[in-house]
Amino acid sequence: MSTIHNLFFMSHILVGSMALLLFWAPLVTKKGSIDHIKFGRYYGNIMYLVAFTGAVMALMVIYDPMAIKGEMFRPGSDRERFTGTIRVFWGFLLFLSLLTYVSVRQGFAVLKHKGNIAELRKPLHVIPLVALVVGGVFMLVLGIQASRILHIIFGILGAIIGTGMLRFCFKKHIDAGQWVSEHLSAMIGSGIGAYTAFLAFGGRQLFENIGSFQIIFWIAPGVIGSIAITLLSRKYDQNIHNVRKPK
Repeated sequence: MSTIHNLFFMSHILVGSMALLLFWAPLVTKKGSIDHIKFGRYYGNIMYLVAFTGAVMALMVIYDPMAIKGEMFRPGSDRERFTGTIRVFWGFLLFLSLLTYVSVRQGFAVLKHKGNIAELRKPLHVIPLVALVVGGVFMLVLGIQASRILHIIFGILGAIIGTGMLRFCFKKHIDAGQWVSEHLSAMIGSGIGAYTAFLAFGGRQLFENIGSFQIIFWIAPGVIGSIAITLLSRKYDQNIHNVRKPK
């Protein structure tokens, strides 16, 4: 099992590194251009692989922590406490994988159907969104119980993001062009998950010497991404308002 986990880990690092770089390509290219569409499709498809490999790794560790992370166990330590800590930590990666998957899927679906939001109300699309909200609440409760600030923050963030996506899907009417704001918000949300996973897991060794201050780097993607989503949403909502405003 450990060998399989290592293979998924190597694949996850490879596609994750590509995604971190590709995330910026659609942002710096002209919206609607061939390059924007091309790089956006590349980024989204790679992020699906990131979410899949991350979820598989997390589920393997949660299922059998000792088989995957047993080398970290110190003789004489509390085995139950050790496995519990490992499961809580990797449960966070599983949640980030869900956040990444749901965000990319919402971004692609909104782009495909644009104003036809009836297509977004189908069970296969709605169920993952509900799972994100439920998962966010679970992460929040788990974070409070285990005193994990990262779980608390992203539990709240995930629940808010999932609820916002559901509200969009079940709107009776959306203004022309409002889907653009939802598309950008969803894709930026996927970037939040990718960069948080990198800093919280892959970047731990980079920040281990700064002690508890490393939490700043872990929550930075969520804070910066949320601000970007808010500003972009206001920008496009204002543009829509200006277009509808009578001359």
